[in-house]
Amino acid sequence: MQRYAEVIVDIAHSNIDRIFDYIIPEGLEAKPGAMVRVPFAGRIVEGFVTGVKDATDVPENRLKSLQCILDAQAVNDDLIELAYGMKDRYKCLMVDALRVMIPAELRGARVGEKAQTYIACSGAVDTGKARDMLSRAAKQLEIYEYVSARPQATRRAELTDLFGNCSAQVRSLIDKGLLCETRQRQFRQPSSTAGIEATGDFRPNAHQQKAIDEISRAIDNGTGQFLLHGVTGSGKTEVYMQCARKALERGRTVIILVPEISLTPQMARRFTSRFGRLSAVLHSRLSAGERFDEWQRIKNGEAKIVIGARSAVFAPARDIGLIVVDEEHESTYRSESSPRYDAVEIAELRCRRHGAPLVLGSATPSVNTYYKAAKNTIELIRMPLRIGEATMPDAVIVDMREELRAGNKRTISQKLYHDLAGTVERGEQAILFLNRRGHSTFVSCRNCGYVARCELCELPLTYHSAGAKLRCHYCLSEQEVPVTCPTCGSSHIRYFGGGTQRIENDLKELFPGLRCLRMDADTTKGKDSHLRILDAFEKKHADVLIGTQMITKGLDYPNVTLVGVAAADSSLYINDFRSAERTFQLISQVAGRAGRDVRRGTVVIQTYTPDHYSVLRASEHDYEGFFRQEIEMRKAGLFPPFSRFARWLYCHEDEATARLDALHALGNMKDFLETNRLYVQSVLMLDATQAPIAKINGRYRWQVILKFYPDVFGGKIIDGFFRCGGECPNGSHKVLEIDPGAML
Repeated sequence: MQRYAEVIVDIAHSNIDRIFDYIIPEGLEAKPGAMVRVPFAGRIVEGFVTGVKDATDVPENRLKSLQCILDAQAVNDDLIELAYGMKDRYKCLMVDALRVMIPAELRGARVGEKAQTYIACSGAVDTGKARDMLSRAAKQLEIYEYVSARPQATRRAELTDLFGNCSAQVRSLIDKGLLCETRQRQFRQPSSTAGIEATGDFRPNAHQQKAIDEISRAIDNGTGQFLLHGVTGSGKTEVYMQCARKALERGRTVIILVPEISLTPQMARRFTSRFGRLSAVLHSRLSAGERFDEWQRIKNGEAKIVIGARSAVFAPARDIGLIVVDEEHESTYRSESSPRYDAVEIAELRCRRHGAPLVLGSATPSVNTYYKAAKNTIELIRMPLRIGEATMPDAVIVDMREELRAGNKRTISQKLYHDLAGTVERGEQAILFLNRRGHSTFVSCRNCGYVARCELCELPLTYHSAGAKLRCHYCLSEQEVPVTCPTCGSSHIRYFGGGTQRIENDLKELFPGLRCLRMDADTTKGKDSHLRILDAFEKKHADVLIGTQMITKGLDYPNVTLVGVAAADSSLYINDFRSAERTFQLISQVAGRAGRDVRRGTVVIQTYTPDHYSVLRASEHDYEGFFRQEIEMRKAGLFPPFSRFARWLYCHEDEATARLDALHALGNMKDFLETNRLYVQSVLMLDATQAPIAKINGRYRWQVILKFYPDVFGGKIIDGFFRCGGECPNGSHKVLEIDPGAML
């Protein structure tokens, strides 16, 4: 019987984002989830099989056949269904949803298995007879003697290293029956999990045990959603590991998500020490080969626990019994490219399909998540104490206005200077946090006020002392530092603000000989760079670790007794209703790196707004106090969780064009609401404006913002907004964001 494959072709265009039927040739076993090559529009393209059927409505003379199968099951049934859900939820193309589920290196058989060739004695001929046979072939005899003297098979590459190009001699020995050749699969293991020593479970304290018991019951029941609210150092990771063991004992799999690639090595090491090769690692900094092997181990069921950053939520794990989202509050769980998905929402969808509990862990939960827990929508588990004898660190707020009045213009206050000197003298370590990389935040002329800006983005350029360049952090373009002002010709060019490079320079001036490590986007570009920096710090090769937000969470070093927050309010006045929440989270998280052993830690919080409730509550380690104040502010302003946002963003090289397309979408949406008057009462705001960052990489940016109540009409309103904004009569590039993480 002739069968037909339903295929989504791997071309991202709305006009062809639909099913195409293809004939399955005799002898090909095409199943849903297969990646195939197909003829399309005069060329051969890749595609995804989403279904197989016995009949088609397409005329036979218009049908073409599958060319070949690249991967018999690139995605499983679960992920195909998830892709349809993403298409509906995020208004993305089906092919974009499928693409994000398979790492780019794995598509189209671009990377394959690595195999090693081994040579050994065949045993068919005794040694004496073999020597007689080779008496006139000196090089063959030499190779044979080397191989036969070794108890293990010899890598073919090793023979090449020793004897040069010996392919002909080895082939002759194989043909004579003296040697035999075998190929063995070689797994490319990520360096973060190599050479890890095994450890057993630790005895949990009462709070940990309560959490383990509640989550374990949910694993048995196949349902449940939890907020694990544990202070920094309360042992949440141990809870994750013991609950993962419960899932494994029931024959199920586990996914553990972390918000930063920098956190993956430490989490992966802890799980590998407990579960060995049952754990696998997935993130974008793996080599193509490592990613291929880890993916295959998960797909084949050899690895039962997946640890990774955002995209690991799409791991091809079967029969999932538990998903954990560590540091659930982090914005990095939201994708900033199409499809603009939220990994926490995806985790929730997968848990629902598999009958598995979802655990959201954080010391500083997002306001939205904690509000759900307060309303009993999800179950709250509290872990209010640090494990062992460790206590929360003492926190001191330093008013940097007073430092300026005292003549201190450095990024290091007197208090931080003295505490750091004592820390180093005692042989302890410190972490200094500033959420800005580079040396200076902008370069300006003190004579006329000129500010060096990016020609493509019209934003201030950041000075980086490494290479002495001005760099745009949006389009990554670089410029030379002006010697004189291009506007007035003055030589009064000065550097303002400060980043991680400047703190590093200040520290080296204040403390000659101080050993510093810096961890930011500039120092972590290479493969395993996060791991190398953190390994060096763990081995006490540095006194101070300086970094951006990638050092604020998850790091557990007993010798760290001091944390300095260089500019606590740097995120407080950004154009975002979550700025206070973000500030509280950053301070609290980095403060939690101090005093995680028996020695009490100290946190020095430098700020120009010492009376702001987010700074005060963070210094007191008082999440509930912060939440009460913040939720009242949100309620008064009707911000999430009391409302939702959606945004169409239009970008074009011509500002007038971007503006016209935004106004066109605005007019369409107003017409939609006029036609559907029932929805009008749910809309709080609808407007077209210039985006806060008006230009990036040569493109002007205009937006249409929709704010609405999260009521029963929300889904219909989003559907209408999607249809109304999808037309771009003037050709702008458009992006739809639903509940965006940031509206810049």
